[in-house]
Amino acid sequence: MSSRPITVPTQIDQAQNRKTLREMQRELLDNKPSYTSVTSNGLSKVQQRANEMFSVSATESRSTALDAGILKTVSELGAAQACNLDKAGETFIRQLKSKFAIGMGGNSDRTRINWKRLAESVDQLGVYMDVPAVTFVVGEFVAAAPKQKKERKRKERVASEPVQTADTVSVKQLQEQAEEKAQTARMKVMEAKVAEISGKHGDRGRVNLFQLILHPTSFSQSVENLFDLAFLVKDGRVAIETDDQCAYVRGAKPPEKGDFAHGLIKKQNILSLDHPTYQRLAERWCSRGEALLPSRTGRVPPNTQQSASSAETANSQGASGTWPARGGIDLADDDDDDDDDDD
Repeated sequence: MSSRPITVPTQIDQAQNRKTLREMQRELLDNKPSYTSVTSNGLSKVQQRANEMFSVSATESRSTALDAGILKTVSELGAAQACNLDKAGETFIRQLKSKFAIGMGGNSDRTRINWKRLAESVDQLGVYMDVPAVTFVVGEFVAAAPKQKKERKRKERVASEPVQTADTVSVKQLQEQAEEKAQTARMKVMEAKVAEISGKHGDRGRVNLFQLILHPTSFSQSVENLFDLAFLVKDGRVAIETDDQCAYVRGAKPPEKGDFAHGLIKKQNILSLDHPTYQRLAERWCSRGEALLPSRTGRVPPNTQQSASSAETANSQGASGTWPARGGIDLADDDDDDDDDDD
């Protein structure tokens, strides 16, 4: 029986102990024939050495497992060594009787065993210090201190940019957005054309209104041009002038908020355009068959009557007065000022 350890072995001692136990196990497995020989006492030496090392082996689970493995191997090899002995037992009985027999002779079947002498002989050998009993692992088992597990903290993900959520958009909204983009593009083209033509005539440069908005073959495009012109007038980016002959469009500067405090007046004109009137105007002003604005594909001139209205104009530089338009278009102003322009 091994003695209990006074102090807990260091990690270096435990590592060296495990190394020695592994070497002992390897030695047993590699030299089975020599250990199982009937004349060999190597198993008892291995067992004795393992008992001496048990004071260190009992302090950790890995060394204890290696020690148990050695015991298992020693038991298996010991059983194999016992199988190699003479199983008849006649020689052993003869020797036993010759030494501990009582009676008529060692070879007689009626010879009795002197149990007292046999017990004294066994006691002298020190085979059993105590009465044999079923026992478990002897000695104090000092388990290694468990490793402290660090609490894992979940990292909070910080969004690098605001999360954008998609809004539900209907087909109608998409169509409206597409139409707004298309109208904005048309208005830019019209404004550029007005600036191009009016710039050729200096400060008094202007463009014939009907030649600007009318398309010689497309009534629908003419109506669209009229709407685009209305929004340009509303934003103050162009202005409409009239005289006794015709109506004209020229470039203008959008008004500022302070201009209304100094007398700027908003004016509104209503223009009505139907298909018969469009045909007469096209014959009058588009005799060359060319349009100032580029033609747009997919236009089918409708035969039904359509109307268009201009938006509110925010430009004090427009001409005033009542002007009878040609071709059935009425251009009415709600002001009765003179026709002079204020530059």
